[in-house]
Amino acid sequence: MARRPGTATPVRPIAHQSLVDRVTDELHRAILNGDIQPGSAVSIVELCEQFDVSHIPVREALRRLESEGLVSLRPGRSALVASLSPEDLADIYRLRKLIEGDLVVRAMATMSDERLALAQDALDEYAEIEREPAALAAAHHAFHAALIDDAAGAADRRVLDLLWHAADRYLHLLIGGLDRGAETTEGRIGEHRHLLDLAIAGKTDELHAAWIAHLEASEHALAAALEQRVEA
Repeated sequence: MARRPGTATPVRPIAHQSLVDRVTDELHRAILNGDIQPGSAVSIVELCEQFDVSHIPVREALRRLESEGLVSLRPGRSALVASLSPEDLADIYRLRKLIEGDLVVRAMATMSDERLALAQDALDEYAEIEREPAALAAAHHAFHAALIDDAAGAADRRVLDLLWHAADRYLHLLIGGLDRGAETTEGRIGEHRHLLDLAIAGKTDELHAAWIAHLEASEHALAAALEQRVEA
């Protein structure tokens, strides 16, 4: 439908939006992979030069990353990449235990064979992945979401997305320490297989306890890897 003369377009141009998406994705990748180190300052001017774009998509990308807690915009023309800290990690997992613990109990009231099958598919994929953090995170999210998503409202999903992405950053940057630590590949797969077995058996109380224990084990493994990183 043609736009009437003199009226503002209700949406941004597709080209501009896709450019912002590309800049956001590349900055997100660089921060998660450690190419841009935690605690470092990034210059908006330098980013514009590197991407060969104006400051508009760069600022919008940084605003998106700020909403995820990955950066904080500073007065002037720079942003600060969030540091890794034991306190931040503890906060992430404290909230995850509260929210996911509640959701998994409520989800069990209406757990379906379809949901269990989705969780099994995600677990099968997860078991095939070894050291690629992005793929590990995606399969891990899919497994957790398959079991709790039916009980999650829109607000739950928004908060969980933020928490899962925040936890992913620690996974990306600390995966080397995890591989040398107590959390072996078979161990993490076994934890998830145990969760699925409890869900299939309909053991709600046991599943809730095991889910919290699983999150605590992940937190402790990441905290130990973070301590090793600081000492190094």
